[in-house]
Amino acid sequence: MPKDGQHWVAVALTRHRQPIGHALGESNTLAATLLGVEATASYWKQTAIEEYATAHPAKALHVAVAVTLGGIEASTSKGTWRNPSERDELYFEQLAAWGYALSEVEQIVVDGGKADAAQTAARA
Repeated sequence: MPKDGQHWVAVALTRHRQPIGHALGESNTLAATLLGVEATASYWKQTAIEEYATAHPAKALHVAVAVTLGGIEASTSKGTWRNPSERDELYFEQLAAWGYALSEVEQIVVDGGKADAAQTAARA
C-alpha cells in the first residue's frame, strides 16, 4: 500500500464522491477485480466486496483504495482525455506518483492541466 494511501482515500472520497458512489451501486467491477472477488451488484444484499472487507479486517485500506480507484476509473472515458478536469489531472498525477506509468492519453490529461495553469499564470 502507498504510504499516503489513507490520506488519498479520504481526499478522493470527497473529491470524487459522485463517481465512487455510482460505481458502488453498479457493483464496482474494477474494485472487485483488484480484490480478486466476483463483482456482484445488489442494493439489498451483501456484495462480494463487502464480504471480503468483513472477512479481512486487516485489509481495510486495500478495500478502501480498491473501491476508490474502481469508482474513479469507471468514470473515465474518451471525454476525460478530450476535456480533462482538475480532478482527472490530480487522479492521474497520484497514480504516477505511486509508480504507475501513464499511457499517452493519461499523460495528456496531466500535461493539459499544467499547460492550462501556465496559461492562466501568464495572463495574470
